[in-house]
Amino acid sequence: MQQAHLKEDRVHGDPLYPIRVYEICCRPGEELLDLHWHDELEFLMLTKGKATFRVSMDDYELEAGEAIFVNGGQLHSGYITSEEECCFTAVVFHPDIVGNGRFDLVGEKYITPLIQQKYVIPAHISRQTAGEVELLELLLQVFDLNINELPLYELTTKGLLQLIISKLMMLGGPSYRELPPAVSPTHIDRLKLIIEYIQMNYSGPIRLEELAALVSFSESYFCRYFKNFTGKSPLEYLNQVRSQRAAYLLKDTDKKITEISLDVGFNTLSYFIGVFKAHFGCTPSEYRRKAHA
Repeated sequence: MQQAHLKEDRVHGDPLYPIRVYEICCRPGEELLDLHWHDELEFLMLTKGKATFRVSMDDYELEAGEAIFVNGGQLHSGYITSEEECCFTAVVFHPDIVGNGRFDLVGEKYITPLIQQKYVIPAHISRQTAGEVELLELLLQVFDLNINELPLYELTTKGLLQLIISKLMMLGGPSYRELPPAVSPTHIDRLKLIIEYIQMNYSGPIRLEELAALVSFSESYFCRYFKNFTGKSPLEYLNQVRSQRAAYLLKDTDKKITEISLDVGFNTLSYFIGVFKAHFGCTPSEYRRKAHA
């Protein structure tokens, strides 16, 4: 699958229709959704298998037919939790499409506060209530309209997304909330800076002290802070990034495994093989054989 890293720089849809529907499938052992963020809003529905998705600091276990909502700028990721293929369909759209323009009452009263995370809304949409079931059925209509480009799909999709946002807000009350200090925009921005630094420099040596210094934290506080948001220690996340890059090189190049190990930042082959196997459940050579089978 084509995966997204960091802040996505792709354009979802086009300026006149900033909406795009994606269908993604992964086999067990593959990374379902790398940690990343984008400015657009997103609804993601699991259509096959089981997976856990992390949105901001919370984990959600999804089964087929359930969905998550990702607000603009929120860090999110996902991984497979079963031994079967896992698939999801997602719609990613710019908030302007549902009413976030200037001099727009809907935008001022609802969409802007939503983006600012001032409303209490669920990130996990299951099938436990009638309201959730209605929302999920509307999402399926959005997917079908855009995948098959049915007549008037652009106009109908815009209306459906507004209705979906309305139902999402009703599931939360609707009521206002105050963000806890741990998820303040400043804390999120610091984490994004660290993730971007790791993604840009993973091939070289990265020390814990330099990561902590980037955000002016002590090393001990930085480790707790990082794990609270990502569910991983800085070293675990760094090794994950390096293993994922190695997997791409194993599939897409003829480089020797020793060379790949050095290219992604591992100093010793034995350590690389151990980390890779812990992440993918097989050695690099086994992974290459499976990828080329």
